[in-house]
Amino acid sequence: MTAFLNSLKSDLLDRRLLPILALLGAALLAALAYIALGGSSTPAPAPVGSAVHVPAGIAVSEAHGNPVAAVAETTSGSKVQRQGTAHDPFDLLPGSGAGASSSSSSSSSSSSSSSSASAEAGAGAPASAPTSAGGSGSTSAKGESTPASPSKPSSPAKPFTVYDVSAMFGVIPPVEPAGGVQLRPINRLTPLTPLPSGKYPLLVFRGVIAGAKTATFTLLHNATVRGPATCLPSVANCQEIDLKFGQAERFEYRLNDGRTLTYELWVVNVTPLKASSADVSAVVHSRSSAGLVLLRQAGLLKVPGLVPTSSVGVYTFAGATARAYAAHRKG
Repeated sequence: MTAFLNSLKSDLLDRRLLPILALLGAALLAALAYIALGGSSTPAPAPVGSAVHVPAGIAVSEAHGNPVAAVAETTSGSKVQRQGTAHDPFDLLPGSGAGASSSSSSSSSSSSSSSSASAEAGAGAPASAPTSAGGSGSTSAKGESTPASPSKPSSPAKPFTVYDVSAMFGVIPPVEPAGGVQLRPINRLTPLTPLPSGKYPLLVFRGVIAGAKTATFTLLHNATVRGPATCLPSVANCQEIDLKFGQAERFEYRLNDGRTLTYELWVVNVTPLKASSADVSAVVHSRSSAGLVLLRQAGLLKVPGLVPTSSVGVYTFAGATARAYAAHRKG
């Protein structure tokens, strides 16, 4: 073994191998110098904003600096760090990851929804400045508050009007008794009530004329009318009579055997009353269906010279009838 090393040494020290040996020595020195100088230098940091290549499958997030808490990107940072706590590199850093994304997205969605709600409220709201929480005033463009005007109380609903009509009706005998004629009282006449009854109808109560305290009746048969009532459409063609309260009218009917039958109608009362909607509904439902059938059969549904109002059983004069009303009165 010693002889082999001595032979190798002599070969290396041969003059022919000295240039090669010098080159090898220089290369060795250069390698040592590179390792000593170049390998120990710290690489320059990448510029801010430059793209960093990240191998697929590893989640990397930017670490946010915190002067209070130190964070190490090693699995066991306690060996190299001086303060702070160790941090597993596979755990997400504070302020990043799904929690931060969800919170940021929820914040953005809530802010966008509040912005859209504000826009919708602004589209339907008046352009005036908002009032205070108590609604005591408003703010002008100069910042001066002006007291709000007190709101007017809502006016109560206008009451309905119904009429209380009372009458007396009966036959007048050929020879009146000394004590006077006893007529049958009829209280609370409702529209379309036949008189004296539905079995023997002679008249149909239609209602009242607004503002005149006058009751109006339709004649179902031809009769001679005597009294202060007003005939419509005319005295010669008396289809309707208007009789004020306190007045009485007589009707003479000629029978087939030649005899004359006389009836008397006396309007005792025509009083307007304030009523509720329930009272009006009761009047509507109390209208006589028998009287309606009788008027339809006689072709007398329309009241001559009168037009109905919005109130049940209340009429008013038509245009021409109002002017000619006085001319239709009988003496």
